[in-house]
Order: sequence, then C-alpha cells, then structure tokens
Amino acid sequence: MTRLFISLYLGILATFMVFILVAHLINTFLIIDIENIIDAEQFSAEVALLERLDAHISRQEREQLIKQIAEKNQLLIEQVAPKEIPEAIQAQLNQHPVWFDDDEYNYFKAFTPVQYYRLAEDEHHELLLIDDDVGMAIFIAFIVFIALNCFIWLYGLHRKLRYLENTADKISQGQLDQRAPTKKSLTVGRLNLRFNEMAERIEQLLLGHKRLTQAVAHELRSPLFRLQLQLDLLEHASEEDRQAHLRSLEEDVFQLDELVDEFLEYGKMQRSELALKNEPVLIIPFVEALCENLAIEAKSRESQGDEKLSKDNSPPIVLEISAGSDTRLQADKGKLSRALNNLLRNAIKYGKKQIKLKVYRQQEYLLFSVEDDGEGIPEQYREQIFQPYFRLSGKNHHRVSGYGLGLTICREIAALHKGDLRVEQSDLGGAAFKLAIPLG
Repeated sequence: MTRLFISLYLGILATFMVFILVAHLINTFLIIDIENIIDAEQFSAEVALLERLDAHISRQEREQLIKQIAEKNQLLIEQVAPKEIPEAIQAQLNQHPVWFDDDEYNYFKAFTPVQYYRLAEDEHHELLLIDDDVGMAIFIAFIVFIALNCFIWLYGLHRKLRYLENTADKISQGQLDQRAPTKKSLTVGRLNLRFNEMAERIEQLLLGHKRLTQAVAHELRSPLFRLQLQLDLLEHASEEDRQAHLRSLEEDVFQLDELVDEFLEYGKMQRSELALKNEPVLIIPFVEALCENLAIEAKSRESQGDEKLSKDNSPPIVLEISAGSDTRLQADKGKLSRALNNLLRNAIKYGKKQIKLKVYRQQEYLLFSVEDDGEGIPEQYREQIFQPYFRLSGKNHHRVSGYGLGLTICREIAALHKGDLRVEQSDLGGAAFKLAIPLG
C-alpha cells in the first residue's frame, strides 16, 4: 500500500510538471506569441518618437536617448551591421520597424540612413534580478502548494485504503465477521459499503456450506441406518415380511433422493446459480393439475400402507380460484410448481381435516394461499421458519420431519420471480402460506 501511495504521489507531481512544460512549449512555438507582439508594439512607439526627435538633436544626444531607453526598459542596445541579422528577421524588419523573437535576439531599425540595433535583456539589471527572484519564489510556492495538497489528499486516500487492506487480510485469515469502517471520514466513496456487502455474502456462503455439510452428514445417517437395518432383516424375513421390508426400502430410497435433491437445489441457490426459464403459464389448468397429481400420489401411498405421509387419510385439497379463466403468469413453470408442491405437502403433513388452495388477484400480484387446519405457526417463528435448517417443534415439543430447506427454497423461488412468500394465521385455524407473484 505504501508503494502504491508513493507511486501515485510521484506520478501526479510528474504529470503536473509535464503539463507545465507542454503548456509553455505550446505557448512559445505553436501559438502566436502575444506577449512579444505587445512588447514590440510598445517599443515601436519609443522608436517612432526617437526618429521624430532625431532631426532636432545631435548624434551624441541620440546616443544618450538610446541609452536612456535601454535603461528604462532593462535592455542592452547595440548597433549591428545588416549582415549580422538573420535573413528571416530582416524580412520581418522590412515590414515592421521592431521585431521581438524568443528564438533570436530582438531588433529594431530607425533613422536615415537606416541603422539596425540589437536588443537583449540586461540580466544584471536590479529590477530584473528582483523580478526573477519573485517569479522563482512564486513558482516554488505554487509547486509546494500543489505537492502539499496532493500529499494530504493521497495520504487520506492511503489511510482509508489501509483500513480496507487490513480488513481484507483479517477476512483472508478466517475472521469472517470483520467489516470495513463505514464512518464517513474513513470511507472511499461507496467502496466500503460494497466491500462489506461482499464480505457479508462470503460469510453467508461459507457458513451456509459449513451448515450444508453438517446437515448432509447428519440427515443421511437416519435413512442409511434404516436401509442397513432393512437389508439385515430382509435376509432372514419370511416371504410376507419381505414385501413390507421392500416397501420400506423403497420409501427410504425416495427419502434419500428427496434429501439429495433439496441439498443440491439449496447449494445452487447459495451460489446464485438458480435461473428462471420464464414462459406463459395458464393458471387454472396449472393449479388443477398440481392438486390432481398430489391427490393421486396420496392415494398411491395410502394404498401401499405408507403411514409416514398418509396418517389415517390425507385431507383432500379444496381449490378456490377467483382469478379469470384466461389469467396467465410469466413464470418458470418448473420452479413455481416446486414451490407450490412444497407448500401443499407441508399442509398435507400438518393439516388435520382441511386443506385449501386459494388463487386470487391482489392489485398487481397473483396470490397462491395454501391453508390448513393444523397447529399453525406461532408469530415469533414466522420469519425464522424461512431460515435454512430451521425446524419448528410441535406443541408436544417433538421435532417435525424434514430438512429445514423447503421453505427457504420456496422463498428464494418467490424472490427470483420478484415476488414474496409470507405466513399468516389461516381462517381454518392453522397456517396460511401466501405466495405472491407479479402479473406483469
């Protein structure tokens, strides 16, 4: 960071010096030198006056007047032969009596017969020496002022970036809770805020992956243990018991498949890999097919004696649609189906005798309200249930089944559609999950 500070500082100063040099060269060689023209015009007036006086004064008096003009203008004036004057300047003197030039000496012509004179600054003149000292002092003061201001500005920037560098070092060493300062005097524009957002995201990703690894290790144990147990029992079971053990094995395989699917989906969500494949979805046929498939699945499980899902009898899904028959959504059909399936399966799992899916418009949104008559969600847990791996205990304090990822994925799918998912108290007595998707 110090090398960056020094290189920036020297770079700014060098750039400034080069700018001054280039500006001087442009002013001297590429643009008409206004200062020389003005000086020549002013000196021409003195030459014209000297010529008018020449007819009334002696040669000696003329020389004295020329010396006075030289003294008053801080010049050295000497008479020269025409051959000593460059041809280009002779050409200019044919048009102008006085010619000032930065590249050559200054010249003027006067009197009859014509006399040529060369002008040069009297470098030892007291006024010019004072002027040079004042000019140099001003230039040095200006350079010091610029250098000091650049130093102060760059040092402040260096100090702010040093805080960012230290924070990045600590994060790289595993201190994921470190954040860049947000105090106005220590921020670099909005860089600190964006840096903290990035650090927050990195911390969430790493902690999420850590929790995911722990959850995978924990959740896989139960079905794997049951599979191993069923295989051991299957080896010595009678023909009648074999069928029961095979159904149990099949259910455990389905559970493992569901578990892996949820973990993979959540992993994609954490890595921001979930992307929508939007298409027009006609709502009424979509939700009717959804409910019909769940009903067929429930009957199939009941017929196989699956007590894990069927309980006594799965309550039927009552469908209420108040949206028009031509209502369409621009949505990812697969992901929307997954979200509603998760919500309906939860309702089937926790509901007692009534499950209702209501579809209706509310302003610019289409709402899917999944309600049941179960225990409901206490108000203090209505946000926590959407957090990964959070599973709510029932009134009897038993932990419910599941992996704690379903509602998290549902809310993420809602967010991808620029919608929302929230939970309220249902008129049926249980929970009402309301998935809002914009109609536009």
